[in-house]
Amino acid sequence: MSDPAAPSAQQPASLVRPDGPWTHRDVAANGARFHIAELGDGPLVMFLHGFPQFWWTWRHQLEALADAG
Repeated sequence: MSDPAAPSAQQPASLVRPDGPWTHRDVAANGARFHIAELGDGPLVMFLHGFPQFWWTWRHQLEALADAG
């Protein structure tokens, strides 16, 4: 079985990962792949969204918290 978080040349460009001040990462855990958008340094703050929303829901909060340190 291949690693679901490994980059693939066959993956199309994603519309849900627009460029911005954040960094996109994929994390594999227990056979599932999770997308992470991260920004800033400092204590970890994790936002969890519900279905059918996605990470874009938290874009303004990501920037505000990163600016606040």
